[in-house]
Amino acid sequence: MDVGYYNFTFNEIFRNMNHFITTLSVFALSFTALAQTESATATADWSPEIYQVGKMYPGYIINLDGDTIQGFIKADQRCSIAGIGSSNQNTCAFYVNEADKKPAQKYKPADLKGYKIADKVYESIKYSGGLLKAPNFNLVVQEGAIRMYEWYATKENYASISKQSGETWLQYDARRFDSKQVVAKEGTDPIEVSMLGLSFAKKMPEMIADHKELAAKVANKEKGYGFLRIYEVIDEYNKWKANN
Repeated sequence: MDVGYYNFTFNEIFRNMNHFITTLSVFALSFTALAQTESATATADWSPEIYQVGKMYPGYIINLDGDTIQGFIKADQRCSIAGIGSSNQNTCAFYVNEADKKPAQKYKPADLKGYKIADKVYESIKYSGGLLKAPNFNLVVQEGAIRMYEWYATKENYASISKQSGETWLQYDARRFDSKQVVAKEGTDPIEVSMLGLSFAKKMPEMIADHKELAAKVANKEKGYGFLRIYEVIDEYNKWKANN
């Protein structure tokens, strides 16, 4: 028996296991920090004082020619219940007058560039919460050259979850809905923030390539320009782009 061979094999296995564990640790750390950051930056207010399902709100649609048409839009659920039925993410019921009983038109994401209802702006992008690249209305949570969106889905047992005494609407919603943050730059496919993860130093520089200095900092993994600072990087790029 060649003892040296087995020592070599065990050493290789040990090194590979260490590498695997380190990779998992970094990945877990990234997701934990990201989850905390997403909670802090999810700014949409869905409290009844701001938004009520079934209520008519002033708003507008932007058609495929880029024309903005003012009118009224009836508030729907922020997302389909268990993926079934209409919601803000898949339908826009547009009314010419607030007192109209029927909508002038019901639009699908392929029919519009976007719309606004109350304080919420939606844009049609090719993101549907999974691998399917079908157009859907996604809520805009940050404007700029690189725009940030939020996508919602109901959690399991959604219908049986009730609001607790003393619980804020933000806390209540956190128990009822899952949300994903998405980034997109015009001319590029949307991508989930969580999917950037370990490939941030490769994918983000491609997105901000016209800002060579910033792209280099991210690619070289300079301190303060890693994945856990993604929102700061996007904000810095957007400010630069607005002036250039």
